[in-house]
Amino acid sequence: MTSQAAAAPRAALILAEQANSIQGNIFLLIVGNAITAVVAAWIMVDPAPLGPVLAWLAVQLGLAALSLAQALRIRHRPATPRNAARRLRGNTIGIAISGAVWAFGVLVFWPSGRLDMQLLLSIVIMGSLTAVLHSVSGWLPAFYAFFFPCTASVVLASLWEGSAANIAFAITTTIYGVTCTRFAARLNGTLLESLRARHEIAELAADLRVQKERAEEASQAKSRFLAAASHDLRQPVHALALFVGALRQEPPGPQAQRLLDRVESTVGTMGTMFNALLDISKLDAGMVGAERRPCNLRPLLERVCAEEGAVAAQKGLALRANLRDAWVATDPVLFERIVRNLVVNAVRYTDRGGVLVALCRRGAEVVLRVVDTGIGIASARQEEVFHEFVQLHNPERDRHQGLGLGLAIVRRLADLLGIRLCLRSHPGRGSSFTLRLGAMDAVDTAAARDPAAALAPVAAARATPADAGLVLVIDDDADIRTGMRALLCGWGHAVVDAGGLVDLLPQLHGLKVAPQLIISDYRLRGEETGHRVVERLRHEYNDDTPAIIITGDTAPERLREAAAGGHVLLHKPVGPEQLREGMARALAARAAQAAA
Repeated sequence: MTSQAAAAPRAALILAEQANSIQGNIFLLIVGNAITAVVAAWIMVDPAPLGPVLAWLAVQLGLAALSLAQALRIRHRPATPRNAARRLRGNTIGIAISGAVWAFGVLVFWPSGRLDMQLLLSIVIMGSLTAVLHSVSGWLPAFYAFFFPCTASVVLASLWEGSAANIAFAITTTIYGVTCTRFAARLNGTLLESLRARHEIAELAADLRVQKERAEEASQAKSRFLAAASHDLRQPVHALALFVGALRQEPPGPQAQRLLDRVESTVGTMGTMFNALLDISKLDAGMVGAERRPCNLRPLLERVCAEEGAVAAQKGLALRANLRDAWVATDPVLFERIVRNLVVNAVRYTDRGGVLVALCRRGAEVVLRVVDTGIGIASARQEEVFHEFVQLHNPERDRHQGLGLGLAIVRRLADLLGIRLCLRSHPGRGSSFTLRLGAMDAVDTAAARDPAAALAPVAAARATPADAGLVLVIDDDADIRTGMRALLCGWGHAVVDAGGLVDLLPQLHGLKVAPQLIISDYRLRGEETGHRVVERLRHEYNDDTPAIIITGDTAPERLREAAAGGHVLLHKPVGPEQLREGMARALAARAAQAAA
């Protein structure tokens, strides 16, 4: 939109505001003008004949009555940009007629030879002019239409008298007129400036709303793109991970072993990237909930440092831990993710020196610091590193250095857990990330005696695989079914697989054992979903058979729907270890339910 096009509607809106300003004051103006006319007639009637003065007064009161009727007719219909100009024109004409009648009365009925009455009449007229000034200064043509005839008539009548006092009075009235004119112009300018400013602010607010809506649409489009692209790309990667896991069960030759290691590494890297994208999508969708519990941070941090210390040692770095027992109420799984991302980042961008993980108390607060001697971050770009896909020191987009989502996930998880995250860094001197957590004044004694109890979710992730049994596999992708069958059969399970419920049900009629576990893709053919398949199979066997839903869909609404089913949820690509852990969790949850 050009500036001219934008200015036209704004000018029309301001005209409407000016018309409504006059309309809001019109009743007071009409009544005041009528009362002033009565007072003026009483002054004029002393030297002038009664009949003509009463006729003049009748005209004034008649104009007041007509104006009042018109004002009452439109009192509930404010001016709009379409009719504002017409209403202002009508008001100007009406006020101009009233001003002309006043001027006629002053010139015809001027109390000649009575200086006291002249002064009194002038004061009445000047009072009326002042009232008009404050009532219609929002529209200067209406003010001028009344002001100039009235002021000119007083000046001319005074000059006609010709005495020194009358000439002085004429000069004084002229000065008053000039002063009022300038004041009216200034008042009108102030009003117009405020109206323009208000409409500019309203336009900016409307533009901000439009920009916000566009940003939300772009975010939704991004989520839809991630959902579609991620699902389609995860399918072959998921199948490849299953085939690699199955190949691991057949001992290859030395050369094939090296190639298999490289393939597995590549699949693992792709899976890590997909999972990072999924994490961002889940956090943005509000899918991640914090399960706070009493947690001793020291064992958790020792494990992270031990696991990442091996990577640091390969680079010749020292990963030191200065830890102490510190209990806080937090989600240990999410907190471990924060710490691990920070430590991995510190090791990745440090080439000499080392990394320090320090846990301490500062008063009632528990403080964790991850300090490195790496390349550092310029102060102007420190906020930028918490944005998605930002890698300041990876312009070549080396895939082995990730996607630039680690710190974005850290920021979101810290906000979710109510942790204050601070960054201090200097280029060439390293970085320091500080996490400030609230401390616990008292903790559960059972948890204190068994620190591992606070880390139950982490331990559950390392559960042993389930005993062999019948597993039902439902997926509309034949490659995934083939890879899943090969992997599960290698673990000793019997497998029945199908592309959907219609293909699966006939295969179940001859079975003599109930399935131990159901593994289903979330999105199947047509309108069929993994949840519906699981519910139908449970109804078929009249048993709450444990189930795993596997999905590559990252759309927020799909994630919420999948999580609401209460099954174990795995996200593609699923590697052999993830599948083992998922199976163990599903069967453990069933055993716990049976024990309860």
